[in-house]
Amino acid sequence: MSIAQQIARLRTLAGISQRELARRVSCTQPQICKIEGGAGASLAQLQTIADVLGESLIIHPVFQGEE
Repeated sequence: MSIAQQIARLRTLAGISQRELARRVSCTQPQICKIEGGAGASLAQLQTIADVLGESLIIHPVFQGEE
């Protein structure tokens, strides 16, 4: 499951609209829509979204040649 899909799923499970998540994250609803649609987001945005949804953002880097 992609990060975008996980954000959408967690937001829905929390009963939060895109507009409400955007308000809590201090961005716009269209930005949340784009993030949930797979557009890129900064690590800071992802961390803030995770915090609002009560989750942790854990990054596992995979470097080319280590796969």
